[in-house]
Amino acid sequence: MKKIIFVLILVLPAMVFSYSGMLDDFDTAIKLAQIEDKEAIVMFSDTSCVYCVKFVKETLSDETVQNLLRAGFVFSQIYKSNPGTASYIVGEELKEMTYNDLYAYFQIRGTPTLWFFTTEGALLTNLPGFVPAKDFVPILRFIGEKAYESTTFDVFRSKTSDYMGNAKIVRVNEEEYNYVLENDPIAVEYEGQDVDIYTVWLTRDESTAEGLLEEGVFRVILLN
Repeated sequence: MKKIIFVLILVLPAMVFSYSGMLDDFDTAIKLAQIEDKEAIVMFSDTSCVYCVKFVKETLSDETVQNLLRAGFVFSQIYKSNPGTASYIVGEELKEMTYNDLYAYFQIRGTPTLWFFTTEGALLTNLPGFVPAKDFVPILRFIGEKAYESTTFDVFRSKTSDYMGNAKIVRVNEEEYNYVLENDPIAVEYEGQDVDIYTVWLTRDESTAEGLLEEGVFRVILLN
């Protein structure tokens, strides 16, 4: 009995610190971001990377970080050992590659390395190394606000920002609707539940979508 209790004590912290919206696939992250009109963040990780674990346990456990991610980003952690392949546009060609090749293409020399992508899937910038929550929050706000289009990060950070995301209704077709429902861990079809504004809510009804937006939901997916 003592052994069982000891095992539970070891397992529970990993459950507490996990980010509910985290994906583990490159293609899924890029596609979901395009459908949901969000920026994608892909964390290139390694199974033996101490600072990758530290980032997940400490930075991603921060409430403000989690709310910013859920409101405006799609986050995925990947490894060289990921099975299958990943696809990315190289030049004008959609190239399929192994995850090992993907690491080489993105010139990953150390982990964690985070790559940020625009809502269209284009490269935005990268961020190597561990970043504590207090530094990651302004980075997310800088990217989410698209402040990089008009100022530098240093100037942006010197000012106060309470930005959490842009609330919007995204109209999609049946295939996209089902893809979000099946692949986004924070997406739920709305059927009268209590509303969490950071959940990605899906509906087939225009008036319901408008009502969710009025309640402050950051992302409403409406079947067009």
